[in-house]
Amino acid sequence: MSALEGAVQATLLPMIKGTKTEITPSSQEVLATWTLKTALMCQLMQDRSVHNLPSVHYTELFQARKPSSQMRVFAAYMAPPQYPPGVSPIEYRSIPSEGRFQTPDGTEHKLWGVVVTLRIGYAVLQLVSVGPVGYTYEINLAGFAPYARQIWPAQDTTAWPPQRLESIQELNQFADPLKHPKVAL
Repeated sequence: MSALEGAVQATLLPMIKGTKTEITPSSQEVLATWTLKTALMCQLMQDRSVHNLPSVHYTELFQARKPSSQMRVFAAYMAPPQYPPGVSPIEYRSIPSEGRFQTPDGTEHKLWGVVVTLRIGYAVLQLVSVGPVGYTYEINLAGFAPYARQIWPAQDTTAWPPQRLESIQELNQFADPLKHPKVAL
C-alpha cells in the first residue's frame, strides 16, 4: 500500500492543490487504483449494515493490483468542501442502488451499482462499480462532459483540471450518475 501512496503523489498532489497537470495513461491507472483502495478503506469505517462496494473487490484489488475493467473512475474539479468552522480535508459519499430489468427473452436480471465520490482539496474522484460481473454499461455523463475526465479504464493523456463544478447541486447530480443509467448487455 505504501508503494501505491508514493506512486500516486505526482498526480494526486497537484490535483488536490488545484494545479494544472497532465494525467498520462499510466498515471490514470495508478490514480484509479488509489481511488479504489481509498474507497474500500473508507468503507471499512461505515456501518456494516449498509451495502456498498461488494467485498469481492478487496480480493480482486489484492490479486490484480488495479480496478476491474468493469469499473469506471472519473476525475472532476471543485473548490474544497466547506463545513463550519472551515475547510474539510476530505468528503466521502457512497450511493448504492439496485434495480431489475428484463431482457427481450424474458429473463429478469438484478442490477446493482455503487458510486463512491471522494472530494480531497480541489480533486473530485468518482468510482462507479456496477454488476453483476459480465454486464457492460455506459454511464450517462452527457451533461457533465466538460466537468469530468474518465481515468479508468485509462484513456489518452488528458489535461486536468476540467471545467469546475460550481455548486453543491452540480456535485449532487454528478455523485449519482446511476439514476438514469444506459445499460447494455
